[in-house]
Amino acid sequence: MITLLNAAPDTGNQGVSALCHSVVAGLTKRGAKSVTVADHGRGLRRANWGYASVNLVGLTHNRRFWRGESLRTAHALVRTGGGFSASARAVARARAVMDISGGDSFTDVYGPKRFEAMVLTKKMALDAGVPLILLPQKLGPFKSPQLAEQATDILRRAKAVWVRDAQSFAFLQNQLGSHFDPQKHKLGVDVAVALPERKPATLSSDLKAWLSASRSFSLAGLNVSGLLCNDAENARNAFGLAASHCDQIEALARGLLSNQPNLRLLLISHVHKPETEVESDLAAARNLVRRLGPIAEGRVRIVEENLNAMELKWVLARLDWFAGARMHATIGAFSSGVPTLGLGYTDKAQGVFDECKIGKNVADLRRLTPGALAECAVASFAERDRVQGQLGELLAGIHERATREMDCIASQARV
Repeated sequence: MITLLNAAPDTGNQGVSALCHSVVAGLTKRGAKSVTVADHGRGLRRANWGYASVNLVGLTHNRRFWRGESLRTAHALVRTGGGFSASARAVARARAVMDISGGDSFTDVYGPKRFEAMVLTKKMALDAGVPLILLPQKLGPFKSPQLAEQATDILRRAKAVWVRDAQSFAFLQNQLGSHFDPQKHKLGVDVAVALPERKPATLSSDLKAWLSASRSFSLAGLNVSGLLCNDAENARNAFGLAASHCDQIEALARGLLSNQPNLRLLLISHVHKPETEVESDLAAARNLVRRLGPIAEGRVRIVEENLNAMELKWVLARLDWFAGARMHATIGAFSSGVPTLGLGYTDKAQGVFDECKIGKNVADLRRLTPGALAECAVASFAERDRVQGQLGELLAGIHERATREMDCIASQARV
């Protein structure tokens, strides 16, 4: 049994779900007989995902210590084989534990509670004596030297550590020093480049028409990030953006629509949350349509369907061009051969794009005013045919690298 941690498919964040499904699909394709995925449910359950049947087991960082799903309780029980906790048993009895930290959460910048969860999940495997494989992810940054040392101790003790960007690889080499081993410490690509796509079971007739290969207009996609828009001033301060992202994304949309009279714009949510929550991409998309006013009429459409990561990739693959700040939405697009402009609000997008040799296609929101971002997007859209040709040449190598990476990971886990 392989147990996968910190890739819960029930967070609403389709980027995390993309990581989950990419790993499970990759392991299943390579002969893994039993994969258990930690989510936020109760107890041990069985799920059929179409391409594979998996076990789901709850594991949540909360104060309900009387429940086996409590991370602290499961951590306490794992040394004895798991006891009454199905979560602890899923780790203690695993052949290997794989942990992807949500892609970018093995850091202290998101606060002490999330960092503690990242540490405790990994210590569950280490304390149970089960091989721990850290899947391709970003490491750091760390504000606290003490917390950085806690993370380094885990990196030293893991059976294998994969990172997805050069900055994280340099951090790994520096922190491990003489303990660095190129056979077990590796630089890879984000696993989501290999995410399978799946045609949505139901799509509205007008969305089908927009996505049809026979459409008579150019179709651009845009992700409007709830994280950056729904509390724009706080996000601007937190990430050091050059301006309110609401202003940035409106300028980008207006620039495209004004410069391309035959263009239609599809707004694609990648984090599904209730519209009252700050992370809701749908709420941010609705606000953008209101701000655009008359120019949006008949030319801007929101994807209302609550599509999963694989279904979203199917939609993204049918666009002529895409831009967004949700990194795994952009990965879904460019890994499908769609010219893509990543909107970076931290260093993570640049690192992933660089590793795929398309680093020039990132617009840094920390440096670009609304007007400058609009100009960047208009220029990117105008060059889409040339970029598509470049992507066609690069994709074979990107997918081949992802295949070798997953082959190696499966071998490390003795699948």
